[in-house]
Amino acid sequence: MDRKNIISLLKRFSLTVKSYRPLEEAIVTSGGVDVKEIEPKTMESKLIKGLYFAGEVIDVDCYTGGFNLQTAFCTGVLAGEN
Repeated sequence: MDRKNIISLLKRFSLTVKSYRPLEEAIVTSGGVDVKEIEPKTMESKLIKGLYFAGEVIDVDCYTGGFNLQTAFCTGVLAGEN
């Protein structure tokens, strides 16, 4: 399958939320790539050139309620631009 077909499939993929879990059950996973191993201005690995990290693969814990999303978006933009 070529890239255009995969992109087309992903754009049409949809999910329907049927219910929500209570906020008390909201969790954040811990662990991942140590931030000391990442160049913060580019999100590039300090150990492997050309390897970039974003989102929850990085060992950063935040309060639930959007902070992890903000971290994911910001690190994703930095990694993508570099």
